[in-house]
Amino acid sequence: MKIQTQARLLVTGIVLVPFFIAIMFFIHRYFFDMEDITGLPVYEDVSAMLDEHISARDWESVTRFVARSRNIGEIAVFRDDYLVLYSTLPEFRPGVFADRANILALLAVEDLPYTYIFTSRTLEESRVYTLTRTGPALRSQMAPFFIPVLVLLIFIIMMTLFVICMSIVMTQTITRSVQVLENATRRIADGELNLNVDIKGSNEITSLTKSLNKMRNTLKEEELRRSRFIMGITHDLKTPLALIKGYAEAIEDGVTGDPASRSSAVEIITSKADQLEDMISDLIDFVRMETGEWRSQLNHINLKEFLEKLVKAFYSDVALLRHTLVHDIALPDNLFIPMDEKLVHRALENLINNAVRHTPSGSIIRLDAVQNKNLVEISISDNGPGIAEEDLCHVFEMFYRGSSSRREHGMGLGLVVVKWVVDYHGWSISVSSGGASTKDKGTYFTITIPVA
Repeated sequence: MKIQTQARLLVTGIVLVPFFIAIMFFIHRYFFDMEDITGLPVYEDVSAMLDEHISARDWESVTRFVARSRNIGEIAVFRDDYLVLYSTLPEFRPGVFADRANILALLAVEDLPYTYIFTSRTLEESRVYTLTRTGPALRSQMAPFFIPVLVLLIFIIMMTLFVICMSIVMTQTITRSVQVLENATRRIADGELNLNVDIKGSNEITSLTKSLNKMRNTLKEEELRRSRFIMGITHDLKTPLALIKGYAEAIEDGVTGDPASRSSAVEIITSKADQLEDMISDLIDFVRMETGEWRSQLNHINLKEFLEKLVKAFYSDVALLRHTLVHDIALPDNLFIPMDEKLVHRALENLINNAVRHTPSGSIIRLDAVQNKNLVEISISDNGPGIAEEDLCHVFEMFYRGSSSRREHGMGLGLVVVKWVVDYHGWSISVSSGGASTKDKGTYFTITIPVA
């Protein structure tokens, strides 16, 4: 049972039990009074004896008084001239005048096992006298008066026990669960990520346990991911470094003695140094992405001007690598998109560099942008060898390098950064390719931007 449900049940019990006690008390009193009144003569039965000395309203008052007094002993009711109107005492009979001296004599005797109480009761229009006799059986005769008290006492005891039991259950539930959570969190903090936290029941703390297990699994996956990340970086960085070191030693040892061999070795060293520089840049971008260093406020940027500047900046670089960069930016002049200009520039730069690296010399790199209703599509494509179909769904995964001719000794972080930038802006990216085994080759990356 949930702790909140237990607390509500406790509060409900505290509120409803006294209310139920009060209802039971009034019900008992109502039926008790009705039962007591039953058997007493009504006004019509004693009207002859009353002889207009007592009105109907006064007789109703006398009846109720007698009903209450009858519970503590025997009682006789006299008219103001001592005519007996009602009596449960054997010494007095209704309809007969009583002797005042006899009544006083009963009151004067002190050694009887009975106690006599003589009272004068003033009504609205008349007066009556009552004589009540109590004795050893008073306790049993007064038992009906103690029933409500007894019922009240029983319910008070029940409510107290209920509150105590519910408090104990709630306290034990919370204490036991908190102790388990405290021990589990301490062990998880010490590095026991394989520890499964298990608390029986279905309360809020059990739900918290599920969240704790989910967090533990997330930390475990993150630790494994970090380990794979470090291992991948170590492996990928060592490859170009080993080649650079090998060719440098070959030059130093004179293995490449002729100018042609030496020039070739230097070219390879330069190529691998450039590759290493690119890998380190991707790594820096990825670390900044993971730490959130790049998170900033989005600004409304004129998309057409932004893309034109981007093409102008990369045109000469692409041409230097013996490629051709062409573009077709068919966007309105007043189209402003909320974005982080630096992040988007880096993402598009990665896509262009990716196309340059994976296509042979003389290839054409295209950047196209078009608006279709409420969507803007930015495409970066090439006419290179393409990507195998089985590799398309993995291109945005960390450290993944395809099996097609686009394979290269990189770390596979460039497209991961692109995907993160696109997701950060709430956009989407897709990739398609003619594939390495088809005539219609080439790869197409398309970024889709919703326009408000």
